[in-house]
Amino acid sequence: MLNKINAEIEKDYNTHTAVTHYINKYGFVPPFVLTKVLTFGVASSYYGLLKQSDRQAVAKYFRISDKLLKQILKNLSTVRNIAAHSDRLYSYTSKFYLSFKLIDKDYEKSDNITNLYMVIRCMEKLLTKDQYKDLCNSINDEIDKLKENLHSIKIDAILSVMGFPLNNN
Repeated sequence: MLNKINAEIEKDYNTHTAVTHYINKYGFVPPFVLTKVLTFGVASSYYGLLKQSDRQAVAKYFRISDKLLKQILKNLSTVRNIAAHSDRLYSYTSKFYLSFKLIDKDYEKSDNITNLYMVIRCMEKLLTKDQYKDLCNSINDEIDKLKENLHSIKIDAILSVMGFPLNNN
C-alpha cells in the first residue's frame, strides 16, 4: 500500500501544487492532501487498512457500518474501473459481497452476487439527497434513450440483467 501511495505522490509531484509544497517544505504529504491525489482504488484499499475505530468514524458520517462501507467501496472501485476502461458494465456482477438488506430490506434476489442495481442503490448512502436524485435522473434518462433504440430485445430483459426489480403491472 505504501508503494502505491508513494507512486501516486511521485506521479503528482510536479502537477499538484499542494503535493509539491508539502514535499519541498515538510518532506511529507499530509492525509488531507493525499486524499486529493489517490486513485479511487488506492483510497478504497487505504480505507480497508485503517484502524477499526477510524473506519467506524468515517462510516458514522454516512450513517452506515464500517463493514458495509468497506463492501460498497470495493464494489464502487470495481465499477469505476470497468467504466473507465469502457468494459461492459450493465451485466456487472461481483464477488465482493454486499449486505444489501441494510439498503433495501424488500429487495428479492436468488443468489449472493452483487449486481449493478445494488451498487447504484448504495450510492444513496454516500451522496446527498440532491446528488442521488440527479444520479437516478441521469440513469433513467439513459435507460429511456436505450429503450427508444432497442429493436431486438425488450428493456426489461436488460434491466433484469442489471438487477433492477421489474414492475410487471
